Amino acid sequence: MNAYRRTALTLACLSLIPAALVPVAAMASNWEMTSGLPTAREVHRGTKEVRTCVSPGGSISVGTATPGANTNMLAERLNVSSGLIFRFQYDTAGRPEQAAQVVEFRDGTGFAMVGSLDPTSVATPTSQFVITKIGCNGAPLWRFYYGDTTDYNTAFDILQTASGDTAFSTQAGDLVALGKYFKPATAATPAVYRPRIVRTRSTGTLIWARDYQNAIAGDFELQAIAELPPVAPSLTGDLVAVGRIGPETALMQVNGNTGAVVCTARTRGIGTALFHDVVGVRTTGGTPEVLAVGETAASVGGAPQVYLARFVPNCLLRVHTHWGSTADREIGWATDLTLPTTYAGAPAGVMMIAGEVNGTYGTTALSQDAFTHLAHPQTLLPYVLPTGLPVIGKRYGTQGVQAEKAFSLSAGNNGAYFAGSTSTDWLANGDPLHALTYRGDVSALKTVCSVDWNPPATNLSIASNTFGVTLIAKSFNQLPLPTPITVPAQQPCCTVVP
Repeated sequence: MNAYRRTALTLACLSLIPAALVPVAAMASNWEMTSGLPTAREVHRGTKEVRTCVSPGGSISVGTATPGANTNMLAERLNVSSGLIFRFQYDTAGRPEQAAQVVEFRDGTGFAMVGSLDPTSVATPTSQFVITKIGCNGAPLWRFYYGDTTDYNTAFDILQTASGDTAFSTQAGDLVALGKYFKPATAATPAVYRPRIVRTRSTGTLIWARDYQNAIAGDFELQAIAELPPVAPSLTGDLVAVGRIGPETALMQVNGNTGAVVCTARTRGIGTALFHDVVGVRTTGGTPEVLAVGETAASVGGAPQVYLARFVPNCLLRVHTHWGSTADREIGWATDLTLPTTYAGAPAGVMMIAGEVNGTYGTTALSQDAFTHLAHPQTLLPYVLPTGLPVIGKRYGTQGVQAEKAFSLSAGNNGAYFAGSTSTDWLANGDPLHALTYRGDVSALKTVCSVDWNPPATNLSIASNTFGVTLIAKSFNQLPLPTPITVPAQQPCCTVVP
């Protein structure tokens, strides 16, 4: 493993602003920050607010860094004022690898990153589904891969459970990771697409792992997973995963103790659709429901709009909406539920979304910017505060031709964090892509680069179908991988402005 430092950089919308001019209190409330090497490509794919590690507060973000021909896992921890705690790359014997999401251990011992070791060559694919634990200081503690040792094995999402039942060898604090197995087509056989769910102890020890297969033509891929609240008499909450199946969304609910399929659903939105993220919620009446975010378009390849959907028990679609202008391209990449102090005036349990919007801003025809907004968890329309005032969504970026994107979101205390990438050349040195982290304060999720964003939102008529899933019975490997070497102490990578 290697650690890298970049020279000081101040991020602003249209001009560079000396960090010395920024009040410290303002820096703690909201900021935008890029980080990375001047000639490398970096992107954050997952982020979480830090709540239990030493010196809680701030965020942990993970993704990919490409400093040269190789690709490494990337992890970056910042404090609430954007100060750097650590920023490490993780490399296993020069193999290409990537991190997709992160979760913090509730016992305060560190973080679990999920990702993959990519194929060393296209001719002989051997990518592996990997979970890595790092300490609160970023030092690697253990690393395992799960599943096949051939073909493509990729991981997308991870969570730490809040429920379990010792009668089934599950418990609160287990890890659940989601990914897929893919076998390319040959002249004699079609391609094989199988979502994969793995449940382990907090130590990485395998409890169970399942592959799922269906007979519908097209890619069957589930990208995000959430745990639902338990329903008596069960002590364990079900798991729900979302993604796509061909040109439609896919939602699959499975038993949290065994991985057995409970129910499924697929929807088309305004024509074609897919989900990117999901959260589970318990209503005031105690019923577990599912909220998902993604994108929908009139046809395959058409301009997407943000797509939200709400499912009640038995995977029944209750409400779905699309947000956005038909003149723009909008994608909802991430969702989370607000805490009592995330957004001023909003209670806990409001649906927060983040993503990207590509369209005209001012005189710029193709401004590609990140966005955040709040949606009512029942109607999935833009949220209106109890005072009667509507929430104003925010759009973040340079309002220029380069792209700022938010791939992950974490509602937090006194604000929220979201992370992604920026292709704006802030140092004017030809840098192709930087990791990007935002913190929006509780008052309105504003930053120096934000402008109001209020897209139209429309409810759709209810229409959904189920799909059949076959549980693939097979033995799974759990094999240790060498952990990267410990790296020396680091120095700050950049400066920020609110």
